[in-house]
Amino acid sequence: MPHRDRHQPRRGRRLSARRGRPGAGPAAAPGRDETPALIPPGSGRSQAKQHTSQPREARMNLRSMRLGPSLCVLLMAAGLSGPALAETAEIRFFIPGASDEVSQKTLPGFIADFEAKNPDIKVKVEGVGWDEAFQKLSTDFIAGRAADVVYIGTRNVAELSMMGAIQPVDGLVDAATLGRIPETLRQAAQFGGKQMAVPMAFSTQALYYRTDLIPTPPKSWDELVATAKAVMEKNPGMYGYATSAAAHVTLVSQFLNFVYQNGGEAFDSSGETKINSPEAVAALQFYVDLFQKDKVVPNPLELNREQHPPLFAQGKIAMMVSGPWGKSIMGLPPDNKTAPYAVAPLPCGKECKGEQVSDSLAISAKSEHPEAAGKFVAYLLQPEVHAKWDDQRGLVPLLAEEEQMDTFKTPFWQTFIAMKASGFAQPTPRAWQPFEKILVEAVQSAILGKATPQEALDAAAEKIRKARIEPRA
Repeated sequence: MPHRDRHQPRRGRRLSARRGRPGAGPAAAPGRDETPALIPPGSGRSQAKQHTSQPREARMNLRSMRLGPSLCVLLMAAGLSGPALAETAEIRFFIPGASDEVSQKTLPGFIADFEAKNPDIKVKVEGVGWDEAFQKLSTDFIAGRAADVVYIGTRNVAELSMMGAIQPVDGLVDAATLGRIPETLRQAAQFGGKQMAVPMAFSTQALYYRTDLIPTPPKSWDELVATAKAVMEKNPGMYGYATSAAAHVTLVSQFLNFVYQNGGEAFDSSGETKINSPEAVAALQFYVDLFQKDKVVPNPLELNREQHPPLFAQGKIAMMVSGPWGKSIMGLPPDNKTAPYAVAPLPCGKECKGEQVSDSLAISAKSEHPEAAGKFVAYLLQPEVHAKWDDQRGLVPLLAEEEQMDTFKTPFWQTFIAMKASGFAQPTPRAWQPFEKILVEAVQSAILGKATPQEALDAAAEKIRKARIEPRA
């Protein structure tokens, strides 16, 4: 999912059919990990002509008569004796999590519909899990066997563009389709002044809370802690809230929410890292305190954010931050009897903000069928098709046309749509994987007490500079 936060597979040869699948998505994506037990509180030259006394026209007529039958066969084989037979192009669609339950249930329908409308194109879906997706894609691109259409985190567009792995979509995807995408999201999928990918999935996040235990959702950091403590006092064995610190992309998302809410940022407008600013340091201190001092969250080192929804559904935590996919993971409607819930805007620090994550569709630079790939991308971005995609995957409506559909007019969806106004874009370092690893190490070292928040983030800033992954580098 886009993040599922993302909030979110690949392969290929041609002339036949190809693949697909999303995610997490947003960026995207559902929890694949099992819920851990909690302890409560991608040189013959032609021969010389022979002289002849025959006039040129006669020679030509003789040739024509001698070659007549053969020529007829050749013309028929070339399709010149009648309507040309359509050639079927097979494209491969790589999407992380292609084998998960949601993809298995929903992708076949999209592929069948597209192939029915485009009988000269076949689509083959392939993929791996989100954790292995980027490494698989990188290996496939280097080996020249990448899928035609690849579903990637928008955060990876810059790196894949520098690798020469993907090609500009301008001219392959029609202007009308590109024009439907919100400008800020389109810009996030650009590199070197060119549109290198098309945003496909988008997510905001909100606070899920138990309505039977929490009458009014917390609106600030202080209220978040106070509410969590109050719930725990009345419900032994239940944690008031949940954070994550396991090595996973969602740790970056959760931590940066607090950084930006506190007035900080990962990189400034010039591309210089600001991850060790006073605001970021204070945010990390608060993140650490939730576990070490306030003790209102289960051990974050044992969890990634996609494992929170099952814990919420099981009554082990009373509040959590997730995208709309949290509902899909739980498999429970808000008004269920076991763990009734509602969603609210994220609690504010100095500012009210929440990370916005997107996943995009890119076309391989070595695709043998780029036009067919472009048609498939454009199909998935048709409003009525995309609305179904978003609804089935628990993603915030990407297109303005979707927001007007009845599906997204419920209080649940309106909260996530409203969070668009206060969102900040996920950082786009020149290489995401090392950036993620650096932040994971920083947060974990602080939680383990191996370094203070200041020391941990000073070290992180230095590593980011040395790795030359700042956007300005």
